[in-house]
Amino acid sequence: MLAALTLALPFTAQAQQADTATMTAQSDAMHKLDWMHGKWRGEARVQMPGAGERVMTHTERVGTMLDGTITLVEGKSFDAAGKVPFNAFAVISYDPATKTYAMASHTGGRAGTFPLAVTDKGYAWEMPAGPNAKVLYKAWLEGDTWIEAGEFVMNGQPGRPFFKMTLKRIGDTDWPMAGSVTKD
Repeated sequence: MLAALTLALPFTAQAQQADTATMTAQSDAMHKLDWMHGKWRGEARVQMPGAGERVMTHTERVGTMLDGTITLVEGKSFDAAGKVPFNAFAVISYDPATKTYAMASHTGGRAGTFPLAVTDKGYAWEMPAGPNAKVLYKAWLEGDTWIEAGEFVMNGQPGRPFFKMTLKRIGDTDWPMAGSVTKD
């Protein structure tokens, strides 16, 4: 038993040590999303089948954790009465081994991890939306405005736009690190 424990200790200790080369590659890749950092506010327009267009005030806050190796995003919409009909949270990560980004998204009781294509001024991602259908999102920075558009696509048919947000950066944020627990 002692021999097994002695052999296991180096592996356990190694699991606790940071892989600095991987972390550097992750952090470097996350810099493509630096334009998103901060607090944003603007308008979101949503058009669902059989319903009129819904216009809401939309906010986003974006920051990093784990020495800049992941990017956290919270999106929240407010209706005219100040209620929150939409709130989403995502963790964006980068895998240096496959050279791919992924977004773990959570909203309205649903969650999933989706491939994310990152460009110098934006990103795109998609998720399944039933048999033979998907939702495509594309986002980009245009001057000082963050624009994101979504469309519903059935196989063999043109996409149907249903979402667009147009946000202006309103300031910096120390989220999510602000208020974290300290050693004292």
